[in-house]
Amino acid sequence: MIRNAGACCEMGMPVADTLCSYLGTSDAPSQGRDAHVGDFSRRVLQPISNIGSMPAVTAGVALGFKLRGEPGVALTWVGDGSVKHGGTHEAMGFAAAQRLPVIFIVQNNQIALGTEVRVHHPAGQFGTLRQAYGVSGWSFDGNNVLDAYAATKIAADRCRGGTGPVILDAETFRMGGHATHDEGEARSMIAGEVFERWGARDPIGLYEEHLKNSGVAAEELELIEDTIIAEVDRAAEAALQSKQGNMPGRAIALQDVYANPPSPGGPVVA
Repeated sequence: MIRNAGACCEMGMPVADTLCSYLGTSDAPSQGRDAHVGDFSRRVLQPISNIGSMPAVTAGVALGFKLRGEPGVALTWVGDGSVKHGGTHEAMGFAAAQRLPVIFIVQNNQIALGTEVRVHHPAGQFGTLRQAYGVSGWSFDGNNVLDAYAATKIAADRCRGGTGPVILDAETFRMGGHATHDEGEARSMIAGEVFERWGARDPIGLYEEHLKNSGVAAEELELIEDTIIAEVDRAAEAALQSKQGNMPGRAIALQDVYANPPSPGGPVVA
């Protein structure tokens, strides 16, 4: 269970919640347990480091929706490397067999940690996944927010219609390393012109151009950007202040471990 009892939440600052999660403060949605970000009250399940294991968890959430007769749709996404994880395929196979309302998005980042997609996935594309499991799905431009929204909206509507899971694949590119430890490795493995080509297709820049072409004035866009920068600055200040007096103690490790906590001295039932 993930509680949402943070001071930042009470102030209505979801950006601060995210930063508090990174800092591991006790008033973060995860209460300082992990730097991964999630907030169950916002229906965002906190992921784990082994992303290839999350599709199975997400399929379980979708199964809960189906058993309770709820109209919810579960969604998760994995990188191109995670399609080599057994748990990902088990989840897709189970979801297909049970016709679960779940969306799996595969991000083709072009590189998984230090392995280029052409090496670990010679086919170079992931449309065969939906064919293998006999479910609906399609590809979309992972750097175009409108295309991503439209693809996901159509998939969610289809899931709510009871036709089962949808597997989408997004063509994109990871501009940095998987993490700070392999930033240099990614830059050394892939040609500089590839970074230049994908850098010109930055999702924020593309959406800004779309807004300009739709008649939004440059001055209005600048005002929006200034507002967002100010919001992030306020959130960063709130998170840093929280770090000064809201770091969790060791007892937090024993809290919220079970859905129904055992009574003191009683038997432990998982």
